[in-house]
Amino acid sequence: MPERNDAAATASTTPPPGWAVTDHDDPAVISRQAHEDYTDHVVPLTARQSRLTVLGGWWSIASAMAFLYYGALAATLAGTRQALTGLVLVIVVYSLLGAVVSNASVVRGVNSMLLTREIFGVRGAALTPLICGLGAIYYAVFESSVMASALQAYFQVFDIRVWYAIVIVGMLPLMLGGMQTWLNKLNNATLPIYVCGVAAAVIVAGVRFGWSGDWFTAHPQPADTTIPGWLSTFVLFMGIWLLIPDTAEFARFGRLRDKRFHSNVTFGWAFYLLAFGFNGVAGILIVALAAPNTTIAESAVTTGIVASLGVVGLLVVIVSQIRINSANFYVASLCLERVAGHLFTRNLSRRAWVLLLAVITFLLMLTKVFTYITTALAWQGIITVAWVGIVTVHLLLVTATPEIRSCRLTAVSRGLVIWAISAAIGLVAMEFGVGMISSLAPLIALLTSVVLYLTQVPALRRGAHRPGDTDQRQSAGDLWSTRIRCGCCGLHYTTYEMDTVPLQPDRPLCLECQPYPASRAAVPTQ
Repeated sequence: MPERNDAAATASTTPPPGWAVTDHDDPAVISRQAHEDYTDHVVPLTARQSRLTVLGGWWSIASAMAFLYYGALAATLAGTRQALTGLVLVIVVYSLLGAVVSNASVVRGVNSMLLTREIFGVRGAALTPLICGLGAIYYAVFESSVMASALQAYFQVFDIRVWYAIVIVGMLPLMLGGMQTWLNKLNNATLPIYVCGVAAAVIVAGVRFGWSGDWFTAHPQPADTTIPGWLSTFVLFMGIWLLIPDTAEFARFGRLRDKRFHSNVTFGWAFYLLAFGFNGVAGILIVALAAPNTTIAESAVTTGIVASLGVVGLLVVIVSQIRINSANFYVASLCLERVAGHLFTRNLSRRAWVLLLAVITFLLMLTKVFTYITTALAWQGIITVAWVGIVTVHLLLVTATPEIRSCRLTAVSRGLVIWAISAAIGLVAMEFGVGMISSLAPLIALLTSVVLYLTQVPALRRGAHRPGDTDQRQSAGDLWSTRIRCGCCGLHYTTYEMDTVPLQPDRPLCLECQPYPASRAAVPTQ
C-alpha cells in the first residue's frame, strides 16, 4: 500500500458533483510520466522512489570537477588554512538550506516552480526553472569542454571541435535517464569509481611528486580587498547556490518516511561533506602536488589527476563528467520543458528537450566559452542567492506548504518585486562596487532579500489562509490516496493538485490544465 500523508487527509469521503474519483493510478498517466517525471505535476506517493534511488540521482552532482577547482581556487585566494575554515562554514550553511528545501519538497512532491508559486506568483515562479535550466546548460558546457580538453591533451589527435562532438554524442544515451528509470543506477554504480579515483590521485600525486609541506601553510595571493579569507571562501561558494533550487527537482521523489534521511544524508551534511569537504581538500592537494605551477582553472585539476594516474586518471575524469552531465541534462530538460509549457500551448517531450539541449551545448562549446561563462555564472549566482534568501524565509516563517494551484494565486507577487530589487542591488554591487563592496556582492544580495522579505512576513501570515475559501477537493477523500479525472485532459491525477474555476465548479482540473490568474473564469473543452 502507498504511504499516507496524514497532514493532507480529510474526514469527508463524499465527492462533489462531477468529480470522478478513483483509488488507483491512471495507466495512461503512468506511461506518460515514466520519462516525463511529473514535470508539471506533483509526484504522487505511488511514484516516490527508494532512498538509494533519490540519493543516486542527486549525488551525481557531487562529482563535478568544479568542486575540486573551487577548493583549489579558495586556497589560492585565501590561503589553505583560511580556505579550510571557510569550507566548514560552507558545509554547515548548505546543509541547513538543503534540509529546508528538501523537507518542503518531499512533503508535497513539488518541483522548484510549484514550490515558489505562492512566493513569486504564478508567472513570476516560471523564472525559477528558467534560471535552473540555464544554469544547468552553463555547467554542461563547462564540464563537457573540460572533458574534451582532457581527451585531446591525452591522445594528442584531432581538432578540439571533433572532441566536442565525440563527448556530446558519446554521452547522449546516458543523458536520457530519469529518476524513475536508470539515472540512479548509473550514478550509484560510478560513485565508488569517482571517490576511489580522486583519493588515489591525491595519494599517487604525493608519492610521485613529493609531499610538499607548503600546501598547508600557503599564503593567499595579493588581493584588492581586506575581507577575511574564510569569508572570501564562503562568498566564493555562494556562486553555486543554484544547488538549493535544484534540490527540489530530486527531493520531490522522496518518500515521506525517508524525509529525515534525505534532509541529513541525501541533501544535507553527508552530501556536502563529500561534495565540498572531500572534493575541496582533494582539489587543493592535487593542484599543489601534481600541478603546482599551473594557473588555477578547472583544467588544472584534470591535469593533476591525469598527471598522477595516467590512463586511470583519464578514466576518473570521464566518469566524473558522465555523472555530472547526466544531472545537468536532466535538470535542464525538466526545467526548460516546464518553462516552455508555461509560455506556449505546445511543447516537446523531455527526451526531445535532451536532444535539443545536446545540440545547443555543442554549439555553445564552439564559441569562446571560457571568456563569458564565468561572468554568466556570476550574474546567475547573484540572482540565485536572492531567491534562496526569500524562499528560506517564506518556508521557515510563513508556511512550509505553499499553495501551488494557479487559480488561487496572483500572476505576480510582492516576493517577485523583492527578488528583482535584491538581485539588482547585488548586481550593481558586483559590477560597479569597489574593493570590499564588489567582493561581498552575493552576501549583500542575500541580506537585502532577507531583510525586505521579513517586512512582508506579518501580512503574508495573515493572508496564508483565507476564511470562506471554497476548496472542493476536501470532499473527495484523502488528498493523496485518491485520483481525480481532469475535466480538460481526461487523465486522473492526485486529488491534492486538483482545483476548479469559479464558473465551472463541477469540472476539476489538474495542475497542467488549470488556467493562469488572468483567465480563471472558465476553461474551454479540449
